[in-house]
Amino acid sequence: MLATCQGAPFLDELLTSLRAQTDPDWVVLVSDDASTDRSAEIVMRHAAEDSRVVMLESCPHRIGIRENFGRLMAAALERGAALFALCDQDDVWLPTKIERLRAAVQSCNSAWASAQPVLAYADLRLIDEEGLELAPSHFRHAGADCVRKGVGPWLLAHNLIPGCAIVGNRALLELAVPFPPAIHHHDWWLLVLAAAAGRVVAVDAVLTEYRQHGANAIGAAGPWRRAWRFVTGFPAQLRRAREQYALALAQAEALVERMGERTEHSLDPAWSEWVAAARTGLGGERSFTRLRAVLRGPVRRLGFARNVLMLAIAALPRA
Repeated sequence: MLATCQGAPFLDELLTSLRAQTDPDWVVLVSDDASTDRSAEIVMRHAAEDSRVVMLESCPHRIGIRENFGRLMAAALERGAALFALCDQDDVWLPTKIERLRAAVQSCNSAWASAQPVLAYADLRLIDEEGLELAPSHFRHAGADCVRKGVGPWLLAHNLIPGCAIVGNRALLELAVPFPPAIHHHDWWLLVLAAAAGRVVAVDAVLTEYRQHGANAIGAAGPWRRAWRFVTGFPAQLRRAREQYALALAQAEALVERMGERTEHSLDPAWSEWVAAARTGLGGERSFTRLRAVLRGPVRRLGFARNVLMLAIAALPRA
């Protein structure tokens, strides 16, 4: 699922990398969000050369990233997709990405995996606009090396896994859409659903070149850059942390509501406890309750600075 918007500078390189995959069994669905550059022209050129590149009717007006991926997910379901991957217009996929992530999803018991949500992800290499390496590991660069090995309850508080790193199965796709109104980050929603109601498999390998440039919708800051921002721009950091805190609580509520609607799925017992801790602890009326949840509960963020901000938000009066 490739959501494009003013993607001309890097789109040709991305599509070339898709067509060079060692696993040939794929179709790329492209939805263009009212681009005014050459994005559609570039996609149509690749579509003329390779029938696996399929362009959906372009959006008549700008709808945004979340809605564009929602549109793609609905199209993938309609076309009978068994597996899906999210694709960013400015990245480069290494040749074995689809092959290895498909194998990771299929490594789960086939009878179980066909009915339950499964998601696999891998690490990414950070590159600049010219394709030169900025960091060999996105997770290590983000100060969260443990994410290379798997996820935990921290996923309820924030997400460090870009959507372009994941592959999921049809059961996850069916459970995820339509997006609840409270969901702002589709990739975070997919990861939480898979972790809480199914299985998440980590592939400890770099399979994507994750390009960082001035027009990134979401980028990746290193530890020194994050520390500098923390020191010099604490009010702005606090504001963003407060928004993140509110989104985490809204997503926990949406998760419980979605699982109540889709009774064929159930929350993993451990995740059920963690979700309850997020709702009653982080969402408590009293600041003491919220602070205790951050300090002693299972739901906290990865990284010292992130947790300092989380504590600061927990101590503030509820908005």
